[in-house]
Amino acid sequence: MGRKTIAGLGAVAAFGAMTLGAATAQAAPGEQALSVEQVPNTGITVGSNGVSGGFLASILASATEPGVTQVALNTTPTEACATNLKDARVGISWTNKSTGQSGSDVFDACSDARPSDGVALATGAGSIEFTTTIIGKNDRTFTVVPGSGSFKR
Repeated sequence: MGRKTIAGLGAVAAFGAMTLGAATAQAAPGEQALSVEQVPNTGITVGSNGVSGGFLASILASATEPGVTQVALNTTPTEACATNLKDARVGISWTNKSTGQSGSDVFDACSDARPSDGVALATGAGSIEFTTTIIGKNDRTFTVVPGSGSFKR
């Protein structure tokens, strides 16, 4: 790895680590957007000539039916679904700290060059903590900083 590649990796990781904050889902009718406190998943993509780009991907969550939380990936830059993350998947593991219930799932990051609808998780009500990672196709997408955070249902 050259100095430029290492410097680029460091910049992406530092940006991701400094971006701790809240994201609120855009809820569909009948859904309640949830405020998510998190460190977004940050990473790089690799092409035939080395590092081809980076991504910053946070999780959006909304309460749908009782005890069900819809989670999806919110990508930055927004064109990441047409380029860097188009074939990627998202792995999420979660724990309801109020009930002890936990689970994990994998869903497509993007669909038709746009963020996918994500996945419905049976989280129940309470304080939910989670971790995420981006899983690339053919080892072309790498998580540098795993995502982590929490939200209340």
